[in-house]
This record gives sequence, structure tokens and C-alpha cells, in this order.
Amino acid sequence: MLNLYHTDYNNFTPEELCVYLEERYYTQVLSDLEVIHKYLIDYSYEDETDTAEIIIAIFRKLQIELKQLFTKDSILIFPHFKNKSDVTVNTDPFYQIHQRINDLLQQIRRKLNNYVQQPNWPTTLKICALELYSLEQLVQHVLYLKQNFLWPKINTVATSEC
Repeated sequence: MLNLYHTDYNNFTPEELCVYLEERYYTQVLSDLEVIHKYLIDYSYEDETDTAEIIIAIFRKLQIELKQLFTKDSILIFPHFKNKSDVTVNTDPFYQIHQRINDLLQQIRRKLNNYVQQPNWPTTLKICALELYSLEQLVQHVLYLKQNFLWPKINTVATSEC
């Protein structure tokens, strides 16, 4: 995905940012997770080592963490902000979830040689590496938007209303 423009997320309200994250990024990440899972399963049939099973295990943990995060955001957190509730929200647990997701992404990156493809890799693994790299970039962008634009706006609104 090549952005030919710069979006100023400072101009987004918390409600707009929540909608944008859900509609633009969450659906894409969830779709990508399903596609990558299929590629990993195909790769596991080709791989005679334990590498595929290890990568699949880490990926499944990542999949669970992302789905849980998006569910919490969509069901609990985003409606709270969209309704402009004056109750403050502790975002610290979300930073912990974000860190676990980052750790899992790093584990996959290490297992896949920092996404530097090797000549002896089967085509399926090369495709997996490309897709996983794209997923990592997308997830990193989501976490960046939440931590650097959404949370500060929410904390600013909450403290100014008190």
C-alpha cells in the first residue's frame, strides 16, 4: 500500500478516528490474517522441519491477540468514545496488549530471517514472508494511530472535562 498523500490525524476527532480505524484498518487486518493463515497451512505441508509449526503457533497467538484487541475496541472502547462518555478510561492495559502483539510480530520476523527471502525457500514461504511483512506494517500503523493520536485525544478530553 503506497500512500501518495499525508493524512493529518490531528484533525480527526476521537469518534472519527475510531470509525476510521474500524472501517479502514481492522477489516483489512482481519482479512489478511485469514489469507496468511491459509498460506501458512499450505507451507506446513511442504516443510519437513519444525519451522512451519513454530511459525504457525506464533501466528495463531498473534491472530488471537489481534482479534481480542479489535473486539475489545469495537465492543467496549470505541462505543464509549463515540458516545462521548465523561468516564475516563485507563488505556494502560491496551499498551500491554500492544506490547504483546509487537513481541509476537518480532518473533515471527526472527523466524523468517527478518523477511529477507532465501533462494532455497519454497514459493509458498516467500509469499508468506511478503504477506506477513505487509501485515506487520499494517498492524504497526494501527498501533501507532491508537497510541499517538487516539489515546492522547481521549486523555485530553477526559482531563479537560474533569
